[in-house]
Amino acid sequence: MRFPHRSVAVAMILAAATACHSDATGPGYGLLAGTWTLSSVSGRGPISGGLILSPAGGAERRVRYGRDTGSPESVARGTYRLRSDGTIDLQLRENDGRSEYVWRPFARVTGGSVEIRHPDPADGPDIVETYRRM
Repeated sequence: MRFPHRSVAVAMILAAATACHSDATGPGYGLLAGTWTLSSVSGRGPISGGLILSPAGGAERRVRYGRDTGSPESVARGTYRLRSDGTIDLQLRENDGRSEYVWRPFARVTGGSVEIRHPDPADGPDIVETYRRM
């Protein structure tokens, strides 16, 4: 039986993640830990950015919006947890982690990248951000 390359990669990540239950840092954290760079965006999302996932389950998303506007960097901090189905339970707080609001966008591991999907605040199509490991 042949599997598409993406399916095999996701299956390998998920198999390794579920095998790590005794890992002190939690299941799957070591597999996703590292620095991920924004590689593509659909919709009116950020123009540049990165995602840092720690081995202990900490998450940080840094992005910039708008070309030539000198927009400040938007920093959100929080936590993540890899689920057995490849989705990522991502919980972030804007304003460098100081916001009272917890943002929970849909996130998943797909084909060796991390995808974050969230609604457009101006009622446009969903914004899909794809991050690749540096």
